[in-house]
Amino acid sequence: MNNVADKRLRRMLVSIIITMTLAIASVFLVSFWLNHDLQKQINEIDANMIGYLSETYELDENEIIAILTKNVVQYGEKGKEILEKYGIDDSNTSDSNLLNKTIAAFVAIILVFSVLVFLIVYFYLLRLNSSISNISTYINRLLNKDYALDIIDNDEGSLSALKNDIYKITVMLKEQNEVLKQDKMKLANNLADISHQLKTPLTSMLIMSDLLQNEDLSKEDRKKFLDVIRSQLKRIEWLVSSLLKMAKLDARTVDFKKEKIYADDLILKAVEPVNMLMKNKNQQFILTGDNPILEIDINWTSEALLNILKNCCEHTPVGGQLKAEIFDSVMYTEIVISDNGEGISNKDLPFIFERFYRASKSSDDSVGIGLAMSYSILTSQDATIHVRSRLKAGTAFSIRFYKQVK
Repeated sequence: MNNVADKRLRRMLVSIIITMTLAIASVFLVSFWLNHDLQKQINEIDANMIGYLSETYELDENEIIAILTKNVVQYGEKGKEILEKYGIDDSNTSDSNLLNKTIAAFVAIILVFSVLVFLIVYFYLLRLNSSISNISTYINRLLNKDYALDIIDNDEGSLSALKNDIYKITVMLKEQNEVLKQDKMKLANNLADISHQLKTPLTSMLIMSDLLQNEDLSKEDRKKFLDVIRSQLKRIEWLVSSLLKMAKLDARTVDFKKEKIYADDLILKAVEPVNMLMKNKNQQFILTGDNPILEIDINWTSEALLNILKNCCEHTPVGGQLKAEIFDSVMYTEIVISDNGEGISNKDLPFIFERFYRASKSSDDSVGIGLAMSYSILTSQDATIHVRSRLKAGTAFSIRFYKQVK
């Protein structure tokens, strides 16, 4: 049934049916013509016979016509005997001329309509072969990564469906190719950024190690250089650890576990590693708002919030204030982490979640990976994060955890 739905095949079948109908009609027309010709010959024989009998024997015309038209059979046996006497009987009464006409007519009909059917099938197969050849050419170009092609077909049938499926595959491969190109570019940029980030501490450590080889170096300087090396090693360790986490997030191999935790406990867990830094800068941390239960991956989410809190702490002056506000609604739970620090410029604001992006006011130790990691962790759990900021007024990060419909 699917094949019959093919427009081209349907046309071919209709053409063959029409041709066969015409062939049958032609047979009837030829039969009618041959019957008419045979009747004409019989009438000519009857006319000759009647004329001969009426003139030679002066027979009554009515009696002769009655014999010919009224099925009079009493003279039939006598007539057959006379015809057989001259070799004319049922076995050899055929008219060779009529027989030849009949054979020629039917042979002509068979030949003409056979040729028509052949041509119909031939042109159908020719067009089918052309379409298959086009598809083959298209696939070969596709294998050569030529995606700038359009094979979409709005006709009916299996071949058109195949073309449309190939077109869908082409679109999918084109999109995947674009994604691969972007991934390659990102990888190249990331490797360049990683190389740059590692180059600075490694260079510093090499210089320190060369200085440590000096035997005349004092104990105080030696301790100072060792502290610098230790600090740079910790920085490299943190950078490598962060990059590995980012790689896992990019590869989508992180298995986020849904765990229940109160929003207050989540924020207190996240702020704990920053408490010492805030204490050193005499900063105040305020936690207010609702306290709903969240279903999130506790460890990964607390790390995302930690990076945001750390960013706020670093860009807030001594004696400043950090605040975490929780708002619960029917659709989502929102956590707003804000500060009254230096703020972010409008020029930097659209790019702060990009990996290795360093804003104009970033410190020399800033790598530009913390907020990018927070963004990846939160969006991977179907949360959203937005930021608003004003220079010298502060910055606010708004994080929404949407509730699952049960």
